[in-house]
Amino acid sequence: MRRILVVGFCLFTVSLFSQDRLGLSNSNYMPVTTVMNNPSSIVDSYTWLDINLVGASLFFENNYLYMEGDKLTVADRFQFKFGFDKSPGENLSHFNKNFFVDLTVPLPSASVVIGRQSGGWVTNFRTMVDLEGVPYQVAQGLYSGFANLPQYFNQKVDAQNLRITQMSWLETGPSFGSFVYSFDEDVITVGGSIKMLWGITGVAAKIDKWSYTTVDKNVMAIDDFKATVAGAVGFGCGTGMSADFGITYKRFFKWSNHYRPNDIRKSCNRMPYRFKVMAAIIDLGSIKFTKDATLTTYENGKNNWQNYTNSSANTVDAVTSFFGQMFAPNTVTTTTQNSFTMGLPTSITAGIDYNVGYGFYAGASTMIGLPSFLLLGPQRQFQLAVIPRYERKFFEMSIPISTLNFQDLRVGLMMRMGFITIGTDRLNTFLFGDVYAADFFLLLKMPFHTSPKCEDRTPKRKLAPYCPQFR
Repeated sequence: MRRILVVGFCLFTVSLFSQDRLGLSNSNYMPVTTVMNNPSSIVDSYTWLDINLVGASLFFENNYLYMEGDKLTVADRFQFKFGFDKSPGENLSHFNKNFFVDLTVPLPSASVVIGRQSGGWVTNFRTMVDLEGVPYQVAQGLYSGFANLPQYFNQKVDAQNLRITQMSWLETGPSFGSFVYSFDEDVITVGGSIKMLWGITGVAAKIDKWSYTTVDKNVMAIDDFKATVAGAVGFGCGTGMSADFGITYKRFFKWSNHYRPNDIRKSCNRMPYRFKVMAAIIDLGSIKFTKDATLTTYENGKNNWQNYTNSSANTVDAVTSFFGQMFAPNTVTTTTQNSFTMGLPTSITAGIDYNVGYGFYAGASTMIGLPSFLLLGPQRQFQLAVIPRYERKFFEMSIPISTLNFQDLRVGLMMRMGFITIGTDRLNTFLFGDVYAADFFLLLKMPFHTSPKCEDRTPKRKLAPYCPQFR
């Protein structure tokens, strides 16, 4: 299972875009990207037509393996030379170990503003790896091999509520949004997305109890084992649907009853807001795996596992066979099914954004990962961020300051320069310290800020200035 624990470091060498996109979450110019956090963000966007050409996404975080900072130069960090040919360091503190990878590849997508309504189509390839509640002895055993840890021989280990999940899928579908309330200075917009899902990989092990003693290099005595293990691999091995729903409240600087963004009848002007408040629920759905799928439930497992060193789980999809080799006949009670369902990483997002004036904004956002309502499925991490930013039509910069599960403080940087957007949520990964986590993002887009009809009339009109006049 060594590859499970180091997969995040390996993926980082090809990563281009982070899990949470904190620097972009409140942007007014990136609707086809912000729609993933809140579908109502595409309404009244400052970009009339936003086309995503290419991008990729990765976020990696763990509290076990790390690359030693004193062995990395700044050049190594910026060139992604993290020494993957060397063994990473191990955090041997006596705490449960967690591991999370979120890889997203945005495929060609677009969104467009049509008066008070907006629409779009989004397509993504996504992968999540989620290990939670892994005791440090189990983490070391899975990484180094149980037989290579004599310090744990004849020591009983009780692992409970351990979860290993890996899910990959392709998603595509439309997004819609509209004004639903507009009176005086107040505007409320709503939005939603519906996506079809095609499962590519679904592997999960939900271990309620695993009590074992490594006797020596040849025998592992299993005293009790209760778990559910499922697996399916191959494009189209599962299908499903998901939905996102969002709402945004905006307080404008002036009367907004007849405001229609990008409408020639209203001089094509966009009205700046004083502040906006946003909330959404995303990734509400599941995938049912039915093709070459197996789900096995283990109860009352007890066995002396002989020659356990001949068994391994070097890849995530080998987890099912790894646990299946633990028991001889009549040493465990099992039930088997030919299908199983995995829930998506359903989350609640919320944010606020205040217009300081002259292109400067002060914002905050949060994401709360909800436990899967179904038996199996990955779960997002909790995050909280403060996001100051400066934005104009062809340039934007933000410095997100965030925490993940209240465990550390991260400072990032995002810059949008015309067609290119780059950034990271963890600048320290590129500057100093041991590397436990990493992310970096790059997007190539084609933004059209004004509709063709409005552009034809622009030279004949003196448009109102973008910056608000404070009262």
